[in-house]
Amino acid sequence: MSMLTMLGIFCAVLVLLFLIRRRVSLFWTTTLFFIATTGYVLYGFEPALPMSVVVLYVGTLLIALLLYVTSSDDGKEAFFRPIMSMILNNKLAPVRLLFLVAVPGLIGWQSYQMVLPSDVAPPRIRQVHPPPPDKVAFSGPEYGQYDETNEDGTPLEGVKPNGPNEIDMVTADNPLRKLEKSNSEQFRKHVANGKTIYYQNCYYCHGDHLMADGHYADAVNPRPANFQDPGVLPMLQESFLFWRLAKGGPGLPDAGTPWDSSMPVWEKMLTEEEIWEVILFLYDHTGYQPRTREELH
Repeated sequence: MSMLTMLGIFCAVLVLLFLIRRRVSLFWTTTLFFIATTGYVLYGFEPALPMSVVVLYVGTLLIALLLYVTSSDDGKEAFFRPIMSMILNNKLAPVRLLFLVAVPGLIGWQSYQMVLPSDVAPPRIRQVHPPPPDKVAFSGPEYGQYDETNEDGTPLEGVKPNGPNEIDMVTADNPLRKLEKSNSEQFRKHVANGKTIYYQNCYYCHGDHLMADGHYADAVNPRPANFQDPGVLPMLQESFLFWRLAKGGPGLPDAGTPWDSSMPVWEKMLTEEEIWEVILFLYDHTGYQPRTREELH
């Protein structure tokens, strides 16, 4: 049943309770409202709300209703009248007996269900920044994995036959980073090229200001990384970013699940140097410095 249908049913029940509120005792209108609201919280959302949230909300609702019915002497008397009648009226002895049997039985059944063994696998906690593999095989377009030949079978001009390139993630550094001190003019050219590549490919999700507020940011789950967040770029090595950009969402390990990441496999479209240039631009634009290997000891 869809969320919209459940919402419609819930609203219809509320309207019905409002219309019959003067014909039915306060006890029954309050009880039916509590049951309807609890049912909507349990089954009216997709995906379902966590049980901790359900318990918190239902508990708050119960306290609020009790405060409401006991806020006046008339309300308190009207609410507790059916309960006292069931306890003291001998004509309602069968109802009283049924209640005394049903409530402990329901609690016992629920307790039994909770201790039964389950075949459902325990949930895995997703790591936001899962550790990369020791080595990454980069198969960018310059290595010819995706377009090795022309239609007539002849090799593409400039395609290297010795790919893919294996990168050691333990020791890898951005090969363009050293130009920041040795050749600042060339370094700025690489940063400028990285900016161009970013705005041609990445800003649709990560945003104009790298704040995860691009046009498609609300349509992907999880949301794109916010590069302005001090908990992202300064905490990562450039080699980690290279791995994430190159392999995209499909290249994440099991430690990163559950993943619905829409991050493309950029090694299919960008060369190794272009990915390193984008990384240079990310740090340059945000003003952060990459985490160095020495800081990890």
